[in-house]
Order: sequence, then structure tokens, then C-alpha cells
Amino acid sequence: MEKSRAIYICRQYVHTWQEPEVAGKLNMKLKKSLIRFVNFMTFTDIPIGKKLMIFSGGGIAWFVIIAAIGLGAVTYVNDSSRALTHQVVPQIKTSQKLIINMRGANVSVHNIVIHDDPDVVNMNHKRAGFLLNNIESTLTSLLQGGKIEDYSDLSGELIEEFQVEPITDQIRAQTYINSVLEKNHKLRNILKEMAELKLLKISHGGQTPEERELFMNRLAEYDTLTVQAVMALGKLTSSISALQNHYTGNIDTVLKQSMAVFVFIGVLAVILVIIFSYLLKNSITSPLKAITDQIKGLSEGEVDLTKQIAVGSKDEIADLSESFNALMNTIHDMNTFKKVIEEDDTLADVYVRMAEVFCEQLGLDDPVIFEIANRNNMKLIETPYTKSEISCNKGILVDSNLCRARKTGHTISSISHDKICKQYLMGPEKFHVCLPVIVGGTTGGVIQFQFEKSLKKEYEKQTPIIDVACIQKQVLKAEQYIRESSSVIETKRLTSALRESSIRDQMTGLYNRRFLEEYVNTLVAGVARNEGQLGLLMCDLDYFKEVNDKYGHDAGDAVLKETASVIVRSARAVDLVIRFGGEEFLVIVNKAKPGDVDMITERIRRNIEATKVKTSGGIIQKTISIGFCEFPRDTQNFWEAIKYADIAMYKAKEAGRNRVLQFKKDMWTANAY
Repeated sequence: MEKSRAIYICRQYVHTWQEPEVAGKLNMKLKKSLIRFVNFMTFTDIPIGKKLMIFSGGGIAWFVIIAAIGLGAVTYVNDSSRALTHQVVPQIKTSQKLIINMRGANVSVHNIVIHDDPDVVNMNHKRAGFLLNNIESTLTSLLQGGKIEDYSDLSGELIEEFQVEPITDQIRAQTYINSVLEKNHKLRNILKEMAELKLLKISHGGQTPEERELFMNRLAEYDTLTVQAVMALGKLTSSISALQNHYTGNIDTVLKQSMAVFVFIGVLAVILVIIFSYLLKNSITSPLKAITDQIKGLSEGEVDLTKQIAVGSKDEIADLSESFNALMNTIHDMNTFKKVIEEDDTLADVYVRMAEVFCEQLGLDDPVIFEIANRNNMKLIETPYTKSEISCNKGILVDSNLCRARKTGHTISSISHDKICKQYLMGPEKFHVCLPVIVGGTTGGVIQFQFEKSLKKEYEKQTPIIDVACIQKQVLKAEQYIRESSSVIETKRLTSALRESSIRDQMTGLYNRRFLEEYVNTLVAGVARNEGQLGLLMCDLDYFKEVNDKYGHDAGDAVLKETASVIVRSARAVDLVIRFGGEEFLVIVNKAKPGDVDMITERIRRNIEATKVKTSGGIIQKTISIGFCEFPRDTQNFWEAIKYADIAMYKAKEAGRNRVLQFKKDMWTANAY
């Protein structure tokens, strides 16, 4: 048992009948994700309250970002400045102090060379040793970090004291320091040896040539090592100065970049605020203006119902726009539907159109349409969408007052009230809703919808499938279509009644000659399309005037009515019987095969001959003369073919009446006709 399509219609924006291909799904998901991202970035899919809060939060966020960038720049500059003041500057000062001490020691060594006073020699030896020891401790502080104490080499007083951090991130600088340490160790040894040689010279009153040569060699070696140490310390100072330049350059770069970022972010923030302000304003004012214009147009009677308000968001304005678009669609659909059924040819076309809307658009399957044929009878209208037999007591077809919807003129629904109608026979298996069609102030018909209550599965319990809110929503739409159709149905009924009265003979109920004149083109076209044959039978009662003269016109009318009835019974269902005029009847034999026309004409003749009509003046029994021809075999002109049949009928009368004659070419004489 399938679930009602009405429930599907209500959920058509969530589910589809057919699943797309996998690639199509992925592309659609990607597209939807991109749209959702763009809509989120432009505050499109956010309710107005949250939209304003996020907009305000966004402004605050920009200020926070600018503050964070400024704080980061200040922190970096502060760290770099601290590195300069606490690391680089003390290291440079230390390296410069080392150069001074190294040169001071060299001066003391040369004083040892040029003076012969033991006190001067000892004093300079002591001073040079002090400086070299200080150099070693200072170099160790550069490698390991520590306190630098600068003493006067003359007085021994503390001049300056500062902290130096170890050089750990420069391999070349460490190499220079290690090199100076090694040379400093050699210098100390040379200093000691030179002082001893000098004091030995003073105590002995002179030097041997070998001692003098050794002394001078040691002096040359000392000077060479001093030069090398000073050069290494110079390189050490240069490398530390390069680090100082690096920090200084970074500080300058950060300051410039921070300024550029401040300007960029400020401009970007202003631009984004302008853009989002415009989008926010536009998302609120544009739909409201469109709705206002549409309402104004409706009030002035000048509006395009097909024009939709663009829904670019998912907020309260979007809900309002979608609801307004749905209203416009409903009005447009109703107007279009009414215009279409107004232009339909027959009332049957209107009923088919209504059934199509119920099934295809509203998802209300299996609509059953009843028409009130007269005051008491109802008839079932068959449409291509009628699936099931009548579910009600068939007595309502005879006595329409048994139908609750027809009698009350109100909607009858078992969804709200179970077992509301005693004439509905399906019992608890289905829900039913019956809608009256009000035509001219009275119930002119009833439209019934049925819905399954549950989904039956083998070996499982019944599962309810009815969605009451959905069904009621679709039924309300159906009522709107019915109301729009009521005036058209009334007009079509009146038009149909007027037309029937103009193309039917009031006495016999047969179609008249006017109908034939309207229908002849369709008839001839069908014959040409199917390459078929028509038999045209012209029938005329024999001596009918005597009936009127002898028995009166009432008896003549009774004979004509009975004759029409006999001819209709004698012809086939596909044949057409027309009262051509007076006592003449035209029978059109459709899809005539060889022998069909002869058989039908003879059957009509015999049945008329055997018919006895009871009248107030007595029993009347008449005969009939029939002439026939075949179209288009005898002629390509339909009206000429009727004339041929008429000629054959007169020939039958001339030949003695109560007989059948087929038209022959030799019957046509210009003098006689």
C-alpha cells in the first residue's frame, strides 16, 4: 500500500522522487556549501536580531585585532630592545674592554723591555699579569655568562660592574673567544718568561747574546700573539655589532610593518563595514519594498502575479517574502486555472482539469467526482484519474439527499470525526473527505478524496502514515480550486443546456439538422483520416400525412416518437440518427463494411413495418421507404451524398413504398431534380 502523495507534496522541498547521480550529488553539495559560506559571510542566512549582534561583534572584533597587532608589535620591540640592552650592548662593551686590556698588557710588556729598574719591571709585570688574568675571566664570562667587574689597572679600584649574558647563538663568536683564550694563555707564559729574563739581566748586570736573542724572540712572539688576539677580539666585536644591527633592523621593520598593517586593517575594516552595512540594509529594505510595491499593485489592480520577490536570505524577511510569494503563486495559479477552464469546450473537460490539478499538483490521489444530474439523482463523472469504484452506498446515485455533503452543503471529513457519514462503506480502512461543489447557491456536485490510514507490512504491525496537518492543508487548497470552478461549472451547465436545446429535436430527442451542419466537418475529416466509408440512409414514413388528417397531430407526434425510437434501436451504437425534417430521418452508418448498410436498412424497414402504435384513435401501423448511398464512394461531396440518398428514397416511394433502394447514377436526372 503506497503512502499518499499528498504527504509527499507537503515535503516536496525536502525530498525528491528520484535520487541524482553521485557526481551530481557531490557537485550539488559543493555548490550548496559554497552558497552557505557566502551567505554566512554576508550575514544572509542569519535572523535579523543575530545579524545586528554579529555586526556589532564584528566591529568589536576589528578593534581587538588592531589592538592585538599593536600589542604584538610593542612586545616584539620591547623584547628586541631588551635583547639589545641586556645582551648585545654588554657583550660589545665587554669585547671593547678586552681589546683595551689586551693593549694595556702589551704596553706593560714593552715597559718591561725598556726599563732596567727592578721595581718598574715588577710593577709592569704585575700590571700585565693582572690584565691578562682579567681578560681570561672576562672571556669565560662571555662563554658562560656572569658578572663583569672593571678595575683600574693603576689603582685597582672598581670602576664599573655589569652583567653579561653568554654568547650561545654565534658559533664564529665562540670560536674567536676560544682562540683569544688560547693566545692569552700563551701570553701569560711569555710574560712570565720575559719578566724572569729581564730581572736576571738586571741582577747580572747584562745578558749574553743568547739570552738577549731569546728575550727579543719572546717579545716578538708576544707582539704577534697580541696582534692576533686583538684582531680576533675585533672580529668578535664586529660579529656582536652585526647582531646589534640585526636587532635594530628588525625593530625598524616591525615598526614599519605594524604601521602598514594598521593602515591596511583600518581601511579594510572601513570598507567591510560599508559593504556589510549596505548588504544588511539591502537585505531588509529591498524585500520590504518589493512586498510593498506588490501590495500597492494589488490594491490598484495592476500587478504581475508571476513576478517573484527575490529571497536572498534565511531570516524573518525571507520568511515573509516566501509567504508572500506563495500567496502570489496561489492567486496566479487560481487565476490561470480559472482562465483555462473558462476556455475549455465542455463541462467534461472542466472536470478532467479539476481531477488533474487534484492529482498532479495537490497530490490528492483518486478523486471521485459526483454531479447532481437533477434534483434527486447523482452521477459519477469518469476521468482519466478515476482509479477506484464508488466507495459509498450506490443509493446516493438515485437519491442524492442520502449524501451528507450534498444535503448539508458542508465539508464532510472523517479525519476530524470518525464515521461521520453512514453512506461511506470503507469503514476504518480509510479516511475520506467530501467537498460540496456549490453552484448557483445549491450543491451541484460532490468531490470525494480518500486516504489510507496505515501502511500494511507482512508479519508487521500496521504503521500509521496519515499526516493530518498535511492532508488538511492540501484539502484547503482543493476547496479553493473548487470555489474558483463553481461559477465556471454553472456557466458551462447553462451553456450546455442551451446548446443541447438548439441541436436536439425537442419531441424525439434526436439530433437535428443544425447539429449535422456543425458536426459535418469533423465527420468528413474522420472518414478521410481513417479511409473509411459512411452509409447515408434517408428514411421517410409512408403516407404520414394521413395520420395527421385522420387521427390528429397528437397521434402523428406519437408515431414520430415511436418511429425515432425504433430507428435508434435498429441502428448500431456507433451510428448516428438525425431527425432531418418532418417525417424524414437520416441515419449515418459509421465505419460501414460491405453488407452493413443493406443489413441495417432492411432491419429498420422490417421493424417499422412490425411496429404498432397505440393512440386514442386506435392502433396505427405504418411502413417506411429508405434510400441510401455510400460516402465517399458515390461522391466526394457529403451534402451531395445526402441528396443522392434522398433521390433513392423518392425512387423507393415511386416503386411502391415500404422498400429500400440504393442510389444508382441513372437515378439522377436534371429534369426530375
